Amino acid sequence: MTAIVAIRFPGAARMRPIGTMRRPPVGPVVAALVLALHAAPVASTAPPDQLPAPTAEAPAFKGTEFCMRCHRSEQSEWCDQATSTAWRHDAHSRSHLALLPSNPRTRAMEETLGIKAAETRSCVACHTRSPAEPAPEETIADDDNRFFHSGISCETCHGAGSAYFEPHLHATWRFLPTAEKALLGMADLRDPVTKARNCLGCHLGDPDTDRVVPHAAYAAGHPPLGAFDIEAASRAMGPHWKRVWEKSERIQALAAAADYRVEAASTTHRSLIGALVALRESGLLVQKGAARATGPAADPSASWPELSLHDCQACHHDLVVPSRRQQAGYGALVPGRPGLVRWPQRAAEAAFAVAEMPTTADAVLAPWIVSLNARPFGRPEDIRSPAGAGESLARIDAAIAALAAERRDAALPARQQRIAVTLAAAGPRSGDLDTARAIGWPLVAALADAEGWPDDARAAARARLTDVLGLSIPGPPAGTDESRAFWRTSLDRAATFDPATAAESFSLPPPANSAGK
Repeated sequence: MTAIVAIRFPGAARMRPIGTMRRPPVGPVVAALVLALHAAPVASTAPPDQLPAPTAEAPAFKGTEFCMRCHRSEQSEWCDQATSTAWRHDAHSRSHLALLPSNPRTRAMEETLGIKAAETRSCVACHTRSPAEPAPEETIADDDNRFFHSGISCETCHGAGSAYFEPHLHATWRFLPTAEKALLGMADLRDPVTKARNCLGCHLGDPDTDRVVPHAAYAAGHPPLGAFDIEAASRAMGPHWKRVWEKSERIQALAAAADYRVEAASTTHRSLIGALVALRESGLLVQKGAARATGPAADPSASWPELSLHDCQACHHDLVVPSRRQQAGYGALVPGRPGLVRWPQRAAEAAFAVAEMPTTADAVLAPWIVSLNARPFGRPEDIRSPAGAGESLARIDAAIAALAAERRDAALPARQQRIAVTLAAAGPRSGDLDTARAIGWPLVAALADAEGWPDDARAAARARLTDVLGLSIPGPPAGTDESRAFWRTSLDRAATFDPATAAESFSLPPPANSAGK
């Protein structure tokens, strides 16, 4: 579907079209939406079996201001004003500002590439909300700058809300299974798989929705997309939610009675699930890219190969002997062949081990590696449908299910110890900064809750990892300072990355006890 993208500039009387891009089909915004914007929402009293059934029509967007009418104020024990406060200060709500030519980097990229960022599909797809979503018309809380928060919105991440708006006001909605919420158009971001796929669509890429930073854009100055951990990124973003175990005792009791375990047992489990999802998506990334560029429904504007879908360090590494790239090894990949994105692989291997399904990334990614080994970037007809890919994806899904099934109970600290030991053993095999970070983030989280070490020993290990690997992500408002931007500090650290020092940072003292599952 091709749709007009619109951004509302300060003082503009109307929405201004700025380009076209692909988006999943969305339903029309009906006249009733206008009336609903001025109606005070009330909690539904209908029992679950009387809630609206999903319809064949795609949900329509309600608009950010509609969401804020409740989520910027106290709503008993369920939500509070932190929801809107955090979002207003988060970079996502301002992501569209990167498309303005007043941004020096954007202007330089536009001149180099001969484009206008605000009219380029791959730029617009990640930096703005859906073109079908109503633009802000009224002030949001105490912020008078409507355009300032026209970037990624509530419904960009959570899904168009027309079908789930009424049901989600009912208290029983909170504990419905993720799949049931999806039927009404909501992306249940308390589910780590849903959240990881949603975030990785931009932070890794998704050719199906044009969310890919082309190689030419990187060459022209687009900041690099490095390793991504859903929990570390969420903390830096400034969470606008609470975990169920952070809510009142009454709500925790309701969740226990409903056997609600959607959020996974811990932050560490969510990160490990995210690593497995990233591994899964890294294979699908090149698969979708080949299909988009060379398949029966090929897009004439898509190129093959698209270099940015592959491991950057296959080409961008020091031409010295010995080199860090050589020392890291190539696994099953033929040296010199661009492979899949590397950073999720070692963390995913650790996740498989924690799930008691030990394997290697090479074994899981074999269907794609075979094709990539045949010739540089592989033959597109093979990459579009790699033999055995279905079995590999099923193995990843099984490991995810095993991790998601673990309970948040009294045995969790002992399991966190085992996870920490597993991650620490994987760390020295990282070989590059991004891979080390993908392991370091969940390891730091595991050490926070693990038993088996004195508090001072755990604190020292966490501090050492954070310092050596640069795990701290600037959050608001410091995150708006480009001199402290995480991508910039990452480039500085990558230039001086020392595998031996990084390996040493993963060293943990032997635990005082032996933790079982």
